[in-house]
Amino acid sequence: MSRIADEILFTHIEVALAVASEATLVGLGADDPRTQRNARLDLARHLVERMQGLEIEGGTNAGRSSQPTLFPGDLSPIG
Repeated sequence: MSRIADEILFTHIEVALAVASEATLVGLGADDPRTQRNARLDLARHLVERMQGLEIEGGTNAGRSSQPTLFPGDLSPIG
């Protein structure tokens, strides 16, 4: 997997928002919590559809199968 440049990711998200339906965007600012949630779900689905072809990985620990440590320099045993 290759890492996506921030600018490319930003552009994909910006375009996805620009072409999202007006009803979805209006729903994000609605007073009704259900309408807001439905709009968020619609927007999330839309973003997923647009970004299905992208490969995303996390920084330097992407090839490791274990969970990355909070303090990478401190790999000594606990205790």
